[in-house]
Amino acid sequence: MKSRMDSLGDGSRSSDRMIINAHEHFQSIEQVPKFLEAMNQNGVVRTLIVGSPEATILTGRTGFSGYAKYNLEVLTIAKSYPEEFIAFPTINPSDSEKTRRLEAYLEMGGQGLKLYSGHSSFHDLPLDHNGMLPVYELCQDRCVPILFHVNTGKYGDEFERVLTKFPRLKIICPHLCLSTMDTKRFEHFMDKYPRLHTDISLGVMPILKEVLTRFSQRPDKYRNLIVKYQDRIFFGTDIVITDAPFKTAAWIGAVIRTYRNLLELKSYKFFPFEDQELQGFHLDEDVLKKMYWTNFQRFVSKS
Repeated sequence: MKSRMDSLGDGSRSSDRMIINAHEHFQSIEQVPKFLEAMNQNGVVRTLIVGSPEATILTGRTGFSGYAKYNLEVLTIAKSYPEEFIAFPTINPSDSEKTRRLEAYLEMGGQGLKLYSGHSSFHDLPLDHNGMLPVYELCQDRCVPILFHVNTGKYGDEFERVLTKFPRLKIICPHLCLSTMDTKRFEHFMDKYPRLHTDISLGVMPILKEVLTRFSQRPDKYRNLIVKYQDRIFFGTDIVITDAPFKTAAWIGAVIRTYRNLLELKSYKFFPFEDQELQGFHLDEDVLKKMYWTNFQRFVSKS
């Protein structure tokens, strides 16, 4: 008999997709086998993993600390599984040696940069602080992509000054730029900055449930938004893979499948909602191919 999580994939329009997951965190290499199992069962062939502060990985922690440890973990994972993972380490904007550290991480195999300074929990300095300008310049000159978590509702002005000063930066502003409640703001950023990209990941379970409900209430609105920017949106999950007992391969796979169902199906079920049916986007195949594969491949190319 299938469990509720096992049955979440039923009804998907395709089981042989080639999907790149453009947003994930790892506690350690020990979690790789269960994640690979979930990837293989859901058509994900490669995943972008990012360095994380301790507070992202462990509940109850605060402040931007411990990131060096988790940078080494994701770099080790990417080196050990080069076909399945690519790593974007992070830096601390308050670190006087941050540019040198970023260069070292790139020498160790990092292929991009993850920044958290636009996150409310880690916003210690303005995004356009003078101390960050050499980092942005390095990334722009060397075509180093940045996955830049920015709450555009709070720090949009600072972010715009960065985008204006460094127009050739390759940036992913994830979670639809944290603008699912204010889609006009999202459109403003996407329209004004044509090099800006985003992903469909939504974050931790309470936020995931909240936004899936929001999408389900007005699926046509959000579907149209995705279609409008179909060339600049990536598939992503942002599950945060840790040793928490409930984060089994089946649980991880169920969440990955939920993101796919959101994009692929007219209606679907998500296990935290019991038997409630949610409305999906039922995107066309050409849009799905872009979100799952083409967009990210183009984004990480050296151009």
